[in-house]
Amino acid sequence: MTERGAGLPRWSLSPVEVTARFSGFESAADWFGPSDPQAPGAPSDVAGRQWDFPSGYNLNIAARSYEAFSFADLRLLAESYDLLRLVIETRKDQIERMSWTIRPKAGATVNADRIARVEKFFCSPDGVHDWCAWMRMILEDLFVIDAPALWCERDRSGALLALHPLDGATIKPVLDAWGRMPRPFAQNGRLIYPVAFQQILKGLPAVDYSERDILYRPRNVRAHRAYGFSPVEQVMATVNIGLKRQLHQLTYYSEGNVPESLIGVPDAWTPDQIKNFQDYWDLYFTGDLARRRRAKFVPGGVAKTFIQTKEPELKNAFDEWIARVVCFAFSISPQPFVNQMNRATSETQKEAADEEGLLPILAWIKRLCDHVIQTMLGVEGVEFVWRHETVTDPTVQRENLVAFVNAGMMTRRRAAEIMGETLPPDPMADVLTVTTGQGVMRLGGGSAPNDAEKRVAKSRDEVTTFCKYDPAQPRDAHGQ
Repeated sequence: MTERGAGLPRWSLSPVEVTARFSGFESAADWFGPSDPQAPGAPSDVAGRQWDFPSGYNLNIAARSYEAFSFADLRLLAESYDLLRLVIETRKDQIERMSWTIRPKAGATVNADRIARVEKFFCSPDGVHDWCAWMRMILEDLFVIDAPALWCERDRSGALLALHPLDGATIKPVLDAWGRMPRPFAQNGRLIYPVAFQQILKGLPAVDYSERDILYRPRNVRAHRAYGFSPVEQVMATVNIGLKRQLHQLTYYSEGNVPESLIGVPDAWTPDQIKNFQDYWDLYFTGDLARRRRAKFVPGGVAKTFIQTKEPELKNAFDEWIARVVCFAFSISPQPFVNQMNRATSETQKEAADEEGLLPILAWIKRLCDHVIQTMLGVEGVEFVWRHETVTDPTVQRENLVAFVNAGMMTRRRAAEIMGETLPPDPMADVLTVTTGQGVMRLGGGSAPNDAEKRVAKSRDEVTTFCKYDPAQPRDAHGQ
C-alpha cells in the first residue's frame, strides 16, 4: 500500500485507503479489491454543475433543439385534437371564473393606496388586455409548451409599467457554466445582469434578455432539462393515437362509408378489364356522398361474391380510455366523455379533479403574482389571494344547520339567518339548546333563566333548562 495521502484528513483518502488504514485489513483491499476510483479530470470549479448538458449548448440557435419534440409539434397536437383542445379550454374557463383580491399579509399594516395601486395594475397587467384575457394567454403556453414568458416594460427609472406576454416558443434559455440560468453579480459597485434568454425570430437570435427583462416561469421544471414538461408533452403518444382515431372517423364521412370488402369478378375477366371496372367504380363515388347510400346495379358475376374484410366501428371502449388519459393529464373529470355514471361518483371525481389539478395551478399563479408584487412592484406585506366561492346545495346546508342546532353549537335564529329566513319573536330562538331522548334541553349561559324563559319553558313541557350553580336550588345530603 502506497503512502499517497499521508498526513491528510481522513475524508481526503480513497475508499480503499480508508479501509486499509483504519480497519487493519490491507490484504483484503489488495486481493481482487475494488481499486481506487479514477481521479477526476474536471477542474474543481465544475462542482455543482446541474446536469450534463451538450458541449456548446448556447451556440445552438433553435429552441428545444435537444428535445424529442419541438414547440411546433406540441402546438400542432393541441390545436388539431378536439378532445385535447376542449380539456385545455375547460381548465382555462375554470380559472377565469375564479375571483381574486389583494390584501395585506397576516400581521402587516399596509397603506390602502398601495393596495389599490396593486389591484389597478393586475386589472390590466399589460395595459391592453384585462386580467382574464391576459391570464388565458399565459395559461395557453403553460398547458401546451410549459414556457410562459412575460416581458417587463419599465420606465427610465426602472419602475415596472406592464407585463407583456411573449410567445414562449421564441424564448431560448441561456445556461451558465453550471447548467443554470445566469445570475446577476456585483462589479465595481454596480449590479450586472448577464444574458439569460435569447429571443429567436426569423431563425436568428434577435434580442438578448436578462432575468430582469423576462419573467420565464415553466411550472414542471426538471433537473436534467432546460425546458419544462407540459401536460401535452406527457401524453404525446395517447394524443397521437386519438388524433389518428379522429381522422379515421372523419374519413368515414368524407371518403366513403362503403365497408371495406373483397368483391369477386367473373373468371373470364382480364387484368385490364378488372382495372377498368375498378377505376369506373371509384370514379362513380368520387365527390358525391349521397350516391354512396343508394342501390347499385352491377353484373351478375360481380354481385355473386362479396367478402367484407372489416366492420366499420366508429366508437368503442378505446375512445373512452383515450379520453380518460387526456383528462387525467390535466386532472379534469372525464364525465362528459364517458358512459353515464351515478351522481355521487361524478361529484367525487369533480372534487378530486379540483383538488389535484386546479388548486396547484392556482397556487402557481399566486406565486407568480406575489413575486411581481413584492419584487417587481416593491410593495412589501401584500399578497395575491384567491377567493374560493363554493356553492352549497340548500338541502345539504339545511341538514348541516339542523345538526348544529341540535348539538347546541348554533341558535335557531342564527341558523335561520344563514338560510335567509326570519323567525317570529321567540326567546328560545336565541338560546343554545341540545336535543336528547328526553326532549330539548337549554344550555344556559347565566346563573338562572329569566322570567320570560321560564314562561316559555313552562309552556313547553319538553324543554329542560340547564344553568350554572345556584345556592337556592334544593339539594340532598350528598350535595346533588
